[in-house]
Amino acid sequence: MACHSRTVMALTSMLMSAWAFAAQPWDTDAQVQEVLALRAAGIKAIIEGRATAETERYSSTFVANTPGNSVVSGQTMAANFGNRSVNYVAVEQHIEYAGSHGPDMVVIMGEEIVVPGEGLPNAGRRIHRRFTDVFRREAGQWRHDLRHANVVNID
Repeated sequence: MACHSRTVMALTSMLMSAWAFAAQPWDTDAQVQEVLALRAAGIKAIIEGRATAETERYSSTFVANTPGNSVVSGQTMAANFGNRSVNYVAVEQHIEYAGSHGPDMVVIMGEEIVVPGEGLPNAGRRIHRRFTDVFRREAGQWRHDLRHANVVNID
């Protein structure tokens, strides 16, 4: 559990340091700030091994183009988290862009570094990826609607 606490603290520190060092255009966008907070909570749930469709805020139409070169639904992603075939002990996101695209859509883009858990391919190694997350309002709530992530390199 102490390892999880350190990892979550490192994640929180990284997310906050990215925002603290330089003012970003999205710092004053309430929609973006709300979505970034939801995303950080989802990442925390992933690291703690309790990711679900709800912690990930999946929309009813969520779809992801995964680093494994497949397109999957939210239902499949939730099952993958549930059976631990997707399991990360660390996740860092370095946000390079976050913006509102109208009143019902927020886009987040940047680099993320994930460390797969024990028993998975590349367990313990740092996998650098590019990512795009799209959130949209569904029934008055922000929901994760689209995701794309691709591997850049592995340390």
